[in-house]
Amino acid sequence: MEPRSFRGSFGRSESSCQPKSCPSSDQMKSSVTERRASRSPNSGYLLRWLGMPRMNNMTLRDIRWIVPIALLHLLVPWAGAQEAEIGSREPELERLKSQFAESVQPLLKRHCYRCHGAKRMKSGVRVDQLGLTLEDKELFLLQHIHKQLKEESMPPEDEQQLNKSERSLLVEWIEQTLREGQRKMGDKNGSVRRLTVAQYQNTLRDLLGLEDRLADVLPADGVSKEGFRNNRDTLLLTPQMMETYFEIADKSLSLCLVDESKRPRIQCFRVDLGAGVNKNPPPEKVELEGPRILPRSDYWVREVLPEKPFAFEPLTMQKKFRFIEGYRGNATVREWMDFEGLHHSVFAAIIGKYTGGYNYGRSSHFVPEGLLLRPRSPETDTVRGPAPTFSMPMRELPASGILQVTVEAARYDDGLQPHTRILESDDRLDLDISGGREPIVMIPGAGIYQLEVVLAGPPGDDVITAEIGKRTFSKRLKPPFPPPPGPDGKIVIPFLLARFEEGEISLKVGCGDGRNLQAMRISPVNADSEAGRQFVAFEKRLPHVSVHMGLRTDVGARLSRFDTPKAVPSAKIARYFFRAPISSFASPDTEKGNENYLAGLREIAIRSEPTDGRQMPRVLLRAVEFEGPYYENWPPRGHRKIFFPSPNRDESTTYAREVIERFATRAFRRPVRTGELEALHAIWSDHHTETGDFQESVRQALMVILTSPQFLYLTEDSEGPGVEPLSPHELAAKLSYFLWNTTPDEHLLSLASKKKLDSSLNAEIRRMVADERFEQFTNEFVSQWLALDKFDVVNVNVGKFPRLLKETKRELRREPVHFVTHLMRKNLPLRNLLSSEFIIANDVVAGYYGLGERGENGLSFAHLRHGGETLGGILTQAAILSGLSNGSESNPIKRGAWLARRIIGEPPAPPPPNVPELPEESEESGKTLRERLEQHRDKVGCAECHRKIDPWGLPLEQFDAGGLWKKGKVDARSTLPDATEISGTSDLKRYLTEDRLDQVAFSFLRHLATYAVGRDLSFNELEYLREEGRRRLGEKGYRMRDCILFVAESPVFRDK
Repeated sequence: MEPRSFRGSFGRSESSCQPKSCPSSDQMKSSVTERRASRSPNSGYLLRWLGMPRMNNMTLRDIRWIVPIALLHLLVPWAGAQEAEIGSREPELERLKSQFAESVQPLLKRHCYRCHGAKRMKSGVRVDQLGLTLEDKELFLLQHIHKQLKEESMPPEDEQQLNKSERSLLVEWIEQTLREGQRKMGDKNGSVRRLTVAQYQNTLRDLLGLEDRLADVLPADGVSKEGFRNNRDTLLLTPQMMETYFEIADKSLSLCLVDESKRPRIQCFRVDLGAGVNKNPPPEKVELEGPRILPRSDYWVREVLPEKPFAFEPLTMQKKFRFIEGYRGNATVREWMDFEGLHHSVFAAIIGKYTGGYNYGRSSHFVPEGLLLRPRSPETDTVRGPAPTFSMPMRELPASGILQVTVEAARYDDGLQPHTRILESDDRLDLDISGGREPIVMIPGAGIYQLEVVLAGPPGDDVITAEIGKRTFSKRLKPPFPPPPGPDGKIVIPFLLARFEEGEISLKVGCGDGRNLQAMRISPVNADSEAGRQFVAFEKRLPHVSVHMGLRTDVGARLSRFDTPKAVPSAKIARYFFRAPISSFASPDTEKGNENYLAGLREIAIRSEPTDGRQMPRVLLRAVEFEGPYYENWPPRGHRKIFFPSPNRDESTTYAREVIERFATRAFRRPVRTGELEALHAIWSDHHTETGDFQESVRQALMVILTSPQFLYLTEDSEGPGVEPLSPHELAAKLSYFLWNTTPDEHLLSLASKKKLDSSLNAEIRRMVADERFEQFTNEFVSQWLALDKFDVVNVNVGKFPRLLKETKRELRREPVHFVTHLMRKNLPLRNLLSSEFIIANDVVAGYYGLGERGENGLSFAHLRHGGETLGGILTQAAILSGLSNGSESNPIKRGAWLARRIIGEPPAPPPPNVPELPEESEESGKTLRERLEQHRDKVGCAECHRKIDPWGLPLEQFDAGGLWKKGKVDARSTLPDATEISGTSDLKRYLTEDRLDQVAFSFLRHLATYAVGRDLSFNELEYLREEGRRRLGEKGYRMRDCILFVAESPVFRDK
């Protein structure tokens, strides 16, 4: 059997695998001639696998033109598929055809052809070609006409109207025809679709154990009319893409496979931090542009050996350098200079020593235990980037592999700067700090205390510092500066709320030159008081450490996040691990001959991440350690998954067959067929005979597997045009790429092999929804369904919406995804999608909505009751509302069209060409929004569609372009297309969840099923979702996980 002989025929459209263009034979010959020099050793094996003769001197670039054609040959449907017999329906069809010719067509000619005929197709609708084919296109058109006739919106008011009997005749004929269409059994013929870029990336990761994002070089997948990127008709395969697949496969295997006989080389170095930590600091002083180099005595760079369960070779760092330009003090020197020591390879610097953060005090400060960092400032487009940032420019990191950055850190036992008034207490302690005095304080009992600084006149600086026991605090005095004195001429400044233990502590206060410092007052604070409750909440907040990486020229502002931020809950030093592939970040390449001291430096930065602007305990950084390439074991996991233990390991022919069979089964997501295995093993055998290199010969076979249609495509094999159930392995793959967006795991494949998946479907879907990989599905599905990409690209007017900064947008963008994920995992009724008593938010999102005091979840998303009418459900989420604006003003047209398409499932017709935008407020001064909408609708071709768009968008006018509730009174009244009158967003939510829930549920099921099967749905499939969905799910409120199960069990998903 030839490996390319898939059983049966696939798909309803060849476009999913057709190249956009193919060259002529002359062009191909020319291509071969021009590129003989860059031949690939893999090309002959691939052509053999495809069953094609190898041309002499064929190169990888040459066969990029041939492979898509070969794949098309493998995957296109068999010709001559027969339409289903209509049999017993023939008499009824003949009756409907006769009635159409005698009664229906004359009415259409008289009332419809003029606007919807060959010469004019208003709204893209043409009715003069109606017959009785019962094809999907015609059934959808009849359904649309039926709706217009029932609503009496056609013919238009200014045209001759149908009388009651004529309208009734048309409606009844269409209903009978639609019923006949539903009885029609459509062809299936299997299916084939290419993996999306995201699916391909996830599959490579899970198959080979690689975190490198190699698929990022592929072009973005096309978007279907439903808004999805996994539709088979938009997933084209071009010759250029095929060439890229070869390059990715080659690079993937190079990264995955290692020489087991050699020890890995690992680089590892450490930067210790703390006041005076370096007992022997080097004497040279070095300056870098941008970050300020820290005192050498406060950081210590050294190479260390990581603890590993396997033998390895340390990769020592270069310590001697020679540059044509260097720094001597602050003076640039233009001469060759020699440098020696790790401190010329790794630097420690700070952005924002004195300012930055949220300006509560010194943004960073060295103490003997390490470096204290406040939460960084908001991200803006400033040159230096967020402050404070602990920056480490460095010359040398491994060229490839995973880099592990280990941060040793703790949550500092910090104090809260009070917003409360000065306390008057009989238990107050007044301590003399004038003249530099450093009193010893006796704390009478453990608890919370407020500290106040008393000055006899203006302070010597705008920052007050205090060393209290072993802790260090500071406070920045905000305007007005100097602070105004009280009636007695003294200035009293609330300095700190902090928790102290009973006993003696030392006290040292500083403020510039110390002038006018007089006293420190210490007063006990009741934990149940307002100030006490604020401090207890502050104590519970967890700082988050983040790592960022880029080039030194990025100077902080454009560094990329390195792994996800980590919460720091403990007051004791703990280790926090960050891992990412080095290939994900820019390479510090320099032009040849550039011998500048500062050339080619990477930069790694450590920050404390803010949430909603509230005060947070500082982070204490003790050390940062770098290890790369990082290996948990040797050989690495991906290599061991391919070259697994076997009693036949010494029998090369047998072991090669085992390795290839196991890998191909995982890659093809089904057992490899005998003919496929024979062809793949022959590839290994040929290369092994030529070279004697066992591993390289296996690699040649794996290359073919990773560029084969069986891997790149999801196929549903078919014996003919009749309906067939998915095979167990097809079902496993389809489920996995639906709910995980990646290849099935061993458990799914095991159930498929035992033919137990069908009976275990309910339990498997529960498992898959609970699995962390489910978020790969919701991230893709929710983002595409709700068009969140519009929020990514909207140019927000920061002058009008200053809080909508980069990191806030990033977290708001995640809110809808986490919200829908929560609804599905908790199996909540669908009405919560539109109207819920809770939001799913982290502190950034909660703070944006004004609910900061209700949440203490840091950067983690969690359930939060909002207690109001302006939040709850996707219609009030800022990412959606802001994305459907122009960045300055709300836009009811964009919002209305989105709601009609994505939520209510009654999409408007596409706008005619050259339709002008809605005039902005500044351009039409003095006109209300409704007046500007009227002006826009008066333009030719606009009014009819806007009657189906604007009513949905007007209620959402209560939200501004930042996605927040507008202040003041807003006219959000609307008359919906069915004549229901509502007064605003709350009414709209009620209407959708009470009067139109079945239609909202149908729209959701339609989008969910369209994504699940990766193609457009037929008329009958949509009617199945509408009718069976209502019957099976409606009584329980269309619970969200039940909707997933319903789709997965439906013939829409299960039949091929």
